[in-house]
Amino acid sequence: MTQTPLSQAGPSASLRPPPWSYAWWALTGAVVGFGVVGLLTIGIFLLPVGLALLVVGCLWKPLQNSSATAAVGGLAAAPLYLAWVNRDGPGTVCETLADGTSCAERWSPWPFLAVAVVLVAVSVTAVTKTRRAR
Repeated sequence: MTQTPLSQAGPSASLRPPPWSYAWWALTGAVVGFGVVGLLTIGIFLLPVGLALLVVGCLWKPLQNSSATAAVGGLAAAPLYLAWVNRDGPGTVCETLADGTSCAERWSPWPFLAVAVVLVAVSVTAVTKTRRAR
């Protein structure tokens, strides 16, 4: 049994996007996701950054490949964060502080977690299908 050198492994080996391009698109999706979720606060500052990352990703040749599907997975960061913040919900959650008690109304974390899981699953499925199609 002989081994084939990497240069002769086939056309798909050289066409696979580099790992950093997936990270770029995941970061772009996360910034856009947090920008939308926090639109009335910090989102006004995050959306232009996300838009800039998106434009650079669309115009820069090394990022014009199937790694753009990772942006969907990056969008999952915002609902996952919301699920974490509301992890003690639903209902009123109180905590004891040094000078008293603080209570806050929390939502159920499960819808946020479900959205995050679906987004990650869609992204992983898309990346897997684009890799197998080559």
